[in-house]
Amino acid sequence: MMHILLTGEIQIGKSTVIKKTLSLLNLPYGGFCTYFGPDRANPDRYLYINDAAAPPSYGALHVVARFQDSAMPEAYPERFNTLGVQYISEARQKARLIILDECGSLEWKADAFQNEILSTLEGSIPVLGVIKLSASGWVDKLRHHPNVTLITVDQTNRNTLPPLLSGMLNNACGIVQRI
Repeated sequence: MMHILLTGEIQIGKSTVIKKTLSLLNLPYGGFCTYFGPDRANPDRYLYINDAAAPPSYGALHVVARFQDSAMPEAYPERFNTLGVQYISEARQKARLIILDECGSLEWKADAFQNEILSTLEGSIPVLGVIKLSASGWVDKLRHHPNVTLITVDQTNRNTLPPLLSGMLNNACGIVQRI
């Protein structure tokens, strides 16, 4: 099965590649995405999680980590284990493409979340996701998973990847593209 995970430097455009790829597909998708809020530039800010097919939600229930000036991020593994697992599980039941955006080191204590992702990579529904380049530990299982193709996003390929990925994913889903 075709599972594609993107990696690359911070702010190189990995999530943008996913968004542009999704805009080229006509597939029901689900899964999760993490994102900062409007306070992204502040030293004290929050990281949120939501269903990949839903608009961002900046409510307290969606917070998965708190970033503070001069301190290590404080992760909330219970949120990954509840909301993250819920979004992936729902996608496995009704989507034709699963989004995992993004997997990194904040989830190192979220065992249920990690297991849900690893189980998803054993499944038949194609995955498009992101692995944080600097993360290690549990994400190494994703990087080296036999069902995963790992692609590094950089300035030279970030604009050409969406049409390439959409073709690959359409093929994986058995969709014939008409010219």
